Amino acid sequence: MSNQIKSPNERARKKVFMVSGGAGRIICALPAFEKYLKANGPDSFYILSQSGLEFFLGTEFQDIAFDPMHKGLFKNIIQPNDLVNLEPYQEHGYYNQEKSLTEAFDKLINGTDDHGDLEKPKIVLSKTEEINAKETVGEVKKQQNKKYTIVIQPFGREGKSHEGGHVVDASSRSLSTDDYYYISEVLRKKYNVISMTEIKFENDKNMYVDADLRHWSGIIEAADYFVGVDSCGQHMAYAFDKPGSVILGSTFAENITYPNHFNIVEKPNNPRVYSPIRIEGVDSELANRVNDTCMDFTSEELHDLADNILKDIKKKIDKFENKNNPKTELTVEAKAMAKAQKVAYDILKPSKKAKGAIESKKSIDKILEVNNIKS
Repeated sequence: MSNQIKSPNERARKKVFMVSGGAGRIICALPAFEKYLKANGPDSFYILSQSGLEFFLGTEFQDIAFDPMHKGLFKNIIQPNDLVNLEPYQEHGYYNQEKSLTEAFDKLINGTDDHGDLEKPKIVLSKTEEINAKETVGEVKKQQNKKYTIVIQPFGREGKSHEGGHVVDASSRSLSTDDYYYISEVLRKKYNVISMTEIKFENDKNMYVDADLRHWSGIIEAADYFVGVDSCGQHMAYAFDKPGSVILGSTFAENITYPNHFNIVEKPNNPRVYSPIRIEGVDSELANRVNDTCMDFTSEELHDLADNILKDIKKKIDKFENKNNPKTELTVEAKAMAKAQKVAYDILKPSKKAKGAIESKKSIDKILEVNNIKS
């Protein structure tokens, strides 16, 4: 019978959202999880995160997020509930450049195409993490002696260092070593530069920091501007509302970044095609061959790219300075009133002769008063 009373032991099955990939994907999923939490409550789901679990710390999800090595995960969490595999790269809107990574997660988690209510991802840092990050930025200011600090992330996850210090990225999402050197050298002329990379070069004049991803989040929050490629740093910068420039190669701004927030820089007439990553087949490899030169810049292109970034930094920093040091601008009414007051003062103020007479009378009265003489 449809109206049969259920046993008290029966309950609705929870969702177990399984999310894979790097830290960037986890950060992108946070707004959709937040939306699901508000609609369904914290007792309605679990999160199984194959990496990036540290970005749930301090959020409402830290007690319901697990990694695959959690003992009893299958028996106690997965088996009694409904496992939902979240793969945004397999979502129709994503692989047709109609949705961003964040919006694709929203579609998979909340089943909606209305993404207008998505908030920025929240990365919650502890006091210690914030202090350590500010100390790192303070150290680079001592070393490089500039007012403002830039964090640059030149390489993505697929960027691999080869003999001679050359970095090669099969997915064409990373800068070459030489291009990274050129851009950061241009930046260092005016700004402090911290390099967000696991690859350390002996002759790199940027500040190198051996840090985990949460510390990098804090450094980006404490810095003034971010320059990066298609990797996790840009998602951190967006979460902390930091301005920045994102240099794109084989991937599309509509998919992997925030065109309404960042300055997007790309190679002119870029002949890229979408690579169907995480969808089985040879098409990904074929796409990678077409996209192989997407991050190869000529000297002129590199000069224009660096100039583009410098102009955006100046614009954003000028805006920041004006916001923190607003100039007092008189309104038309205030200017008119000030002018009228000056005119009235000029009319009423005594002439030099009259002023002298007044001062003279004051001095005579003073003398009479001192000598007890009545005028």
